[in-house]
Amino acid sequence: MQRRKYGLGIALSVLIILCGVGCHNNEGGSVMTEDQVTGESKGAKFKTADGWTIMGDYYEPAGKPKGVVILLHQRNGAADDWHPLCIALKQAGFVAFPIDQRGTGRSAQGPGQTGEQAPWDTTGDIEGAYYAMKDRGPVSLVGASYGANNALLFAAAHPTLIRSVVLLSPSTDYHDLKTTDAVKTYPGPLLIFHQKGDEIAGDGPAKLDSMSVSKDHKLVVNEGKGHGTALLNATTTQQAVDFLLRTSP
Repeated sequence: MQRRKYGLGIALSVLIILCGVGCHNNEGGSVMTEDQVTGESKGAKFKTADGWTIMGDYYEPAGKPKGVVILLHQRNGAADDWHPLCIALKQAGFVAFPIDQRGTGRSAQGPGQTGEQAPWDTTGDIEGAYYAMKDRGPVSLVGASYGANNALLFAAAHPTLIRSVVLLSPSTDYHDLKTTDAVKTYPGPLLIFHQKGDEIAGDGPAKLDSMSVSKDHKLVVNEGKGHGTALLNATTTQQAVDFLLRTSP
């Protein structure tokens, strides 16, 4: 599959809708309120440069945010898969913004297939989310499985925009989302989680860690066969939050 190219300048026309944030201009887009999703987050949506309407959840901390964390689920996943980590990030002072990537969950409106045939390349969604969030602080990415590959590809292509990256079960190649070149060029802080028995990611996490050019990279390997957000527990959640706190300005 040939990956689409997204110009960052095009995203200036993105329309962003967030709830509970107030109304102001953001890179040419307007911000307005929407219905509450849960007691911990607000519903949010924005439109990408290539026409997808992306839905997500907005977790806002008390006081000035220490930064923003955009979270990308695994294939057949959803933004809500990140809820426990988002609560921890919010309590630590971060804005957490998990999204339903194009063609999945609530993000079913756009110029492409949905469901099982949804696009694999979601870097355009990350671009739109970045422009929606960048005024709220330095932006970091957290991704699981194909969301991890997309996160690494975007961070490598735009290293000055992304503060740090956390990957759960990344691979060197998910459906032509090849990451070996990306990890050889992304210079920022990188944390990778993996479980030994994960047959989906295989040896991808170890290979990516060994090829990383970052001066601040770490691979955390645990027992089990879990994949993606199944790796989240009290320990890994705290490790991810501590890493993001340490690497925030």
